[in-house]
Amino acid sequence: MSAGNSRDDSRHYPYWRRNRFVLSLANLICGLGFNLAWPFVPLMVRGLGVRENLETWVGYMLMVFYLVSFAVSPLWGGIADHYGRKLMVLRAMLGIGVAMLLMPLAETPLMFAALLMLIAVFNGFTPAGVSLLVANTPPERIGSVVALAQTGGLVGHALGPALGALLIASFDQQHRIFWVSAALMLSGGALVALFAAEIKQLAAGPWRVRWIGGLRDLLAVPRIGLLYLLGFLFMIMWYGGVTVITVFMIQIMEVRGADAAEEAFWVGAAAMAMAVGTVIALPFWGRALDRIGPARVLVFASVATIVTHLPLLFIDTPLQVVIARAAFGLSAAAMPTALVQLIRMHAPPGTDARAISYSTAFQFFAMGIAPFAAGLIGPVLGLRFYFALTILAMAGGLLLWLRAVRPGVRPG
Repeated sequence: MSAGNSRDDSRHYPYWRRNRFVLSLANLICGLGFNLAWPFVPLMVRGLGVRENLETWVGYMLMVFYLVSFAVSPLWGGIADHYGRKLMVLRAMLGIGVAMLLMPLAETPLMFAALLMLIAVFNGFTPAGVSLLVANTPPERIGSVVALAQTGGLVGHALGPALGALLIASFDQQHRIFWVSAALMLSGGALVALFAAEIKQLAAGPWRVRWIGGLRDLLAVPRIGLLYLLGFLFMIMWYGGVTVITVFMIQIMEVRGADAAEEAFWVGAAAMAMAVGTVIALPFWGRALDRIGPARVLVFASVATIVTHLPLLFIDTPLQVVIARAAFGLSAAAMPTALVQLIRMHAPPGTDARAISYSTAFQFFAMGIAPFAAGLIGPVLGLRFYFALTILAMAGGLLLWLRAVRPGVRPG
């Protein structure tokens, strides 16, 4: 990069170098805090007395959790466009931390579900941080900067299940592990409050609640709708698949007659595998995004998602599941960053946070619909049939995108 470009970056984006490290560390801490407990939610629900149709109980809980996240995410995005993006990072990290402090009060499955809804209201610290970075980073640096921040979060995601598996055995009620999660979330929020900064790029006019109207305006922009669809389908298989894979692993372990310690080990290993693969791959994908562009990376990651899920149709050992999840993390890690870049490129000026927030909303909905659908399909047709449906859906979304970007096809 030339000296002139470096001076322009310092003048127009004075905080981007500091923010990339602050957000990376904060994401690591919060990712660790969130994922201490999240992969073990099915075990916690079972510990509260649910013994039959566990996947259905978990599916309903997470469906409502992500429906709440889906509903509030665009509202937070509109506030970010009008009042600043750092405020939304603090809302997410500190709000989730306070809500997690209350989780150990749950003594029944229904109370546990109600407190999950409170976390859902504040959910979304990663996309809030991405919006802050995207608005305060030189355009030619966005890929590597966002990838670094996501790497920090994914290191936390990788370490969280391992630490959680060690800690959970020390609590007589497993959901008390949320106290540790709360301390970490609050620490990440304090780090952002003290050291992150932004130059506010605010939308014109007062903020108004326009959930449907705002979405309608964005869907009128060429290809935005397809990007939302691909993000939705991908997230069904990415974070939406975490608890589904947990239930799938529990079923495999029950057939093998595993004890509780072995079960917790393999559940944590499956959650770790995807995160570790992603952590290893993201620095490479960050450079690839800057060099070859997000459109090509998006296609590769979509194909990789399909290919790495095909083994779930026939594998039947815990080690094979772990290997499949690691391959998924390695090959598809850049998909979220590619989606963010392409949405920002297509979004009208001054609406990038709102456009990203709608994408996040649909992704939250995907995270909820995944365990919900698995809970309906699993008891009747089995989880392998569910995996087959998700593979076909992702393939259909990819074909629609390839058709839209084919040379000679007018955007729309």
